Amino acid sequence: MRATFSGLNTMVRGIMANQLSLDTTGHNITNAGTEGYSRQTVTLATTYSEERGGLHGGVRVGTGVDVLAVERARNVYADIQYRNENPSQKYYETMAVNYDKLETIFDDSQNLGIESALNKFYQSWVDLSTNASNASSRTHVIEQGRNLSDLLQTATAELQEQIRSEYEDLKSEIKQVDDILNEIVMFNKQISAQEVTGATANDLRDRRDLLVDQLSNYMNVSFSENANGTYQINSGGVTLINGPTRAHLVMSDGVSSSAYGTDYGITDYNIKVKESNLVFTPQNGILKARFDSIAEDKAYIDKLADIASFMLTAFNEQHKQGWDMDGNSKVDSNGDTVPDTINFYGQGNINYQYRYDADFNKNYLYKDDDSLAPEDKLLSGVKIISELEVNAKFAENRGDRYIAAATSYDVIETTDADGNISRDYKIKPWNERTGDGTNAVYLSELFNISQDTIVSDGKANALIFSDNAPTFTKKMVLRDLNGNEILDANGNQQYATALTTLSVNSLYQKSMSTLGIDAYSTDVNYDGLQAIMTQITNWRDSTSGVDWNEELTNMIKFQKGFASCSRCLNAMDECLDRLVNSTGVVGR
Repeated sequence: MRATFSGLNTMVRGIMANQLSLDTTGHNITNAGTEGYSRQTVTLATTYSEERGGLHGGVRVGTGVDVLAVERARNVYADIQYRNENPSQKYYETMAVNYDKLETIFDDSQNLGIESALNKFYQSWVDLSTNASNASSRTHVIEQGRNLSDLLQTATAELQEQIRSEYEDLKSEIKQVDDILNEIVMFNKQISAQEVTGATANDLRDRRDLLVDQLSNYMNVSFSENANGTYQINSGGVTLINGPTRAHLVMSDGVSSSAYGTDYGITDYNIKVKESNLVFTPQNGILKARFDSIAEDKAYIDKLADIASFMLTAFNEQHKQGWDMDGNSKVDSNGDTVPDTINFYGQGNINYQYRYDADFNKNYLYKDDDSLAPEDKLLSGVKIISELEVNAKFAENRGDRYIAAATSYDVIETTDADGNISRDYKIKPWNERTGDGTNAVYLSELFNISQDTIVSDGKANALIFSDNAPTFTKKMVLRDLNGNEILDANGNQQYATALTTLSVNSLYQKSMSTLGIDAYSTDVNYDGLQAIMTQITNWRDSTSGVDWNEELTNMIKFQKGFASCSRCLNAMDECLDRLVNSTGVVGR
């Protein structure tokens, strides 16, 4: 009897084990398409055997099977690799989108962009040099100058809008990160509560791991598991989650970009840890890409500002060095009669000076206007670009006569006995001028010829860069933000522009080449990381993924096991029934 009951118990265990295995197989099949799901398996072990008597001594007989656990198939090392590479992939993906937008802003495929405008403006001066008295040629110069300033300002406005869009996306993403952190904490609590009895909360762990994967889209993360099954998650030196507690990431209050130096005409933000009020700096992922994209967009605003600054300083000074059609003049500090020509860009005859901040390697423009407060005279970023407007005097009736196309200087070269060449510059009176388009030639040279070449050629346009410059053209002396001259190691004056030694066209073409290279490099890095992520994902899926063939095979196996145990249990039940009800009836 005892053996019979033990056998019955063995079969019951078999039925229960196969039933649980069938349930688990069904759970796997139904979640085959569930994102983040890990295949589960039932871990079985034989139960302790028991001793039974026999004719030739005692024997030990097995008592069946026992369920130890339902475990999920998970490759922890693959998880770590995934979360290490995923932020980099998302970083380059986000950066690639920003570069696509930049290439759209600076696209000149239809000859309607800034590069085309620079070339047309340059060509208008070349044409004017041979037709200096032609009103249509002079008007064409004004129109092309206005077209260039309009395109620079339009591109700047688009870059500003792009930066604002990046910040709006960043705000949305910080909200998503906050929701993810909140859910991970919730699952930490639920997992800890369910596993206190020793069971494993597999499905909750899957959902938590999926959230950690999603968190790695936005930033680099490192995680560890506490003794109670909860996660501790760190990023950028900040503990974001530790079991049931968490930090909160929030956007800082907006600050005008001018508060950090250069004015980009936008509101800047940081990410802060709410509990400590410290700035959180993401090291990778989408969040870092947002900040890097914003910095990249600002750098291109700076390049446009450098072009505008050059036009307001060097280009204006060259223009004012020539004679206009009316021969307007003034007497300089040396008593010489010199041209009193207006700026081509900017207001009237205001002097614009290039200023340089060596501490932060930033370029500024000083507007020498007594009507302004001292703090409003130093311009940066978008304020320089907005200052780039064609002089309103050109809009007057016959305003084209103010174009200073004629040169006012003769270059006198002297060669000494040793063959050394010295140059002197003589003012040519307006009524003695020849070649009314010579200053237009000098202005056109500023587009394509570097500062060093202009100076070495010794032409009249070298005056704006050289030590021989008259007092009224010394605007290109390198100065700090306070207007003090920045001297070289030998104590000599330095002459520079916002373009350093490059020409306008060279700076713009170099910037566009850099943009193309950076965009291509970003695409290559993204494609490479995408291939790595595909490999890692396949690696994870080979362990955690549900294989339909395997599960269907298991289903048949466990179904047969369940049926066999049931059939055996029926047979034992019949034996027991016969033993109890059909034996020991002799003599009734």
